[in-house]
This record gives sequence, C-alpha cells and structure tokens, in this order.
Amino acid sequence: MKRMLMIGALLLMGAGAYAQSGPHFKAGVNVGIPTGDVADLSSFTLGADVAYMWPVAPSLHVGVASGFQNFFVKSEFKDNDFVDLNYVPVAASGQFSVTPNLFVGADLGYAFTTSGGEDAGGFYYLPKVGYQRDRFEVFGGYRAVSSDVNFGAANIGVNFKF
Repeated sequence: MKRMLMIGALLLMGAGAYAQSGPHFKAGVNVGIPTGDVADLSSFTLGADVAYMWPVAPSLHVGVASGFQNFFVKSEFKDNDFVDLNYVPVAASGQFSVTPNLFVGADLGYAFTTSGGEDAGGFYYLPKVGYQRDRFEVFGGYRAVSSDVNFGAANIGVNFKF
C-alpha cells in the first residue's frame, strides 16, 4: 500500500513537470474538532500544512503535501500519563477550481504517527472545499488517518501562497 501511494505521488509530480505556468508553494495552519476514536481522548486539534502544487490544466493543480497534526489530550487523561497524539502526513494533493474563487480538493497518502505507541501510522485523507484568492486560501474539510485507531477531525484552515 505504501509503495502504491509513493508511486502515485511520483506520477503526479511528473505530470506537473509538463505544466505551462509556474508552480507554487503554500503553507498554513488549521484547527479542528476531533471525531471517531480519538474524540474520547482529545478536545481539539491544531496543525500546520505545507504543499507544492503544479498547474496541469487551467483549473487543476496537483502536487505533494505534508505537515504536522497534533491532537491535544483532555486534561482528565494527562494525569494517567497520556501524551498528545500527533502525526506527519505525506500525500499527493489535487485541487480543482470550480470558479476562480471556489475550489474542491483532496490529499491522499500515508501519515506517520510521531507520538509513540504501537500505531505506526495509516492511510491519510483530506477532502476539502474552500475559497481562494491569489495569495491565500481558506478551507474546510475532514482530515483523518485510518489505522487501528481512527484519527479524524473536522477542520478549518488557511494557507498562504508563495
């Protein structure tokens, strides 16, 4: 599964090399409300996003994405030596502009758990919809990692384009 995700990401990067207009880098932050298995342990999540996107058609950009996501453990569990749960995603990313200012997109890949424990990571996905301008975008989506434990969250975020 990991191999297929990495091959897909490399193919998307190769397709982007043939784009006629320039690529762009974007970075931002997000905040969310945990859902699924992790909602019992965490009250909110905060993260950072980075992506490098290539235009492959007038309304379509593809690229690679990563970041860091932290699920803050509720205070009642901190007494039991629980630590914050976090992961680093590595994903292929796609974004389609429905109108010049409205987009839909998705990130698909693998997330590596960095908070320790037995869970090493799992399948990462982030479907999203948002509003964009030349220098920034605001989005909402559902960010999750599927493995033995579901790290899910309804998120809102902002990215700045460079």
